[in-house]
Amino acid sequence: MQIPFFRRRRKGKGRTLDCNFRSYSRANPNGRQAMRVKKRGIRKTKRNKRPSKYTKLFFILKALIVLAIIIGLGYLSLFTKAFEIQGVNIDGKLDTIETQNEITKYLEGYMGQNLLLFPTQEHQTVLEEKYPHFKSIKISRKIFHTLKVQLQNFDDTANIQINHDDGSKQFYIANELGLISQIGTTNENLPTVVMDVTGTELELSEAEESQLGLHKEIINQKTLNTLIESESDFEGKFNMQVLEIYYLKRARELHFYTERHFYVWIDISQDIDLQLAKLKKAMTTINIYDAPIEYIDLRISGQNGEKVIYKLSEQEESN
Repeated sequence: MQIPFFRRRRKGKGRTLDCNFRSYSRANPNGRQAMRVKKRGIRKTKRNKRPSKYTKLFFILKALIVLAIIIGLGYLSLFTKAFEIQGVNIDGKLDTIETQNEITKYLEGYMGQNLLLFPTQEHQTVLEEKYPHFKSIKISRKIFHTLKVQLQNFDDTANIQINHDDGSKQFYIANELGLISQIGTTNENLPTVVMDVTGTELELSEAEESQLGLHKEIINQKTLNTLIESESDFEGKFNMQVLEIYYLKRARELHFYTERHFYVWIDISQDIDLQLAKLKKAMTTINIYDAPIEYIDLRISGQNGEKVIYKLSEQEESN
């Protein structure tokens, strides 16, 4: 009988059969896993290879070719006739033919110069100062030999009809600056302003009518804007169309002739909004849509500023 204490331990790498045996090589007193050190390989350094003679020669040859192309294009552009100005192309309305011819003649003085070196902005400024009736004048280059000019006109704003004491009439179209854009014609899509020029500088004889030529001022720009805006305000506030606008230049009065065939008299030297507001309040006593009115006078200011005078077609007057 063998005593358990003296029992032989089993040799080899396997575990012992004794349950009391403890492998000290695997024991971890802190209860943590042992840190494993990662093995890193040593990187092999690559040696920079020197470019060969053929590679250097290739890059030098390539640079010389690019340089030669740049020099050739520069010479072709600046010192040959490849970009020589040979023509002028103007884009504008038919009623500006006379001005187009003048601009063409001006630019033809630079024929033969280099198109790429032509100072377009400088010449635009010169032409805009000489022809202020154009909204803009733009000069551009059209490859290879042409200067292109675009003329932009100011928008047409109103028909202007001038009535003279002798019964004669003149018809014009005015642009947004109050300058004449067309003579002897009208545009049905524009409002009509009938001007009474009695006693003003526009009271011309037949021999003097030629003074009112194209691009001359026929009506002050601020006055024209006031007339057009007042017409729009009246139509918006009273839902009534204005057929014609009568402008008494010397008296500084504005008369609307409405679709109900009566006139509304307004003083443009006073606040027009206040005068229209007077009419709005007076509608409690004046039926402007059905009454046979001949005219309504908003020019007179009462003590409270709300005095309205009107006349009926049956010769009845009321305050």
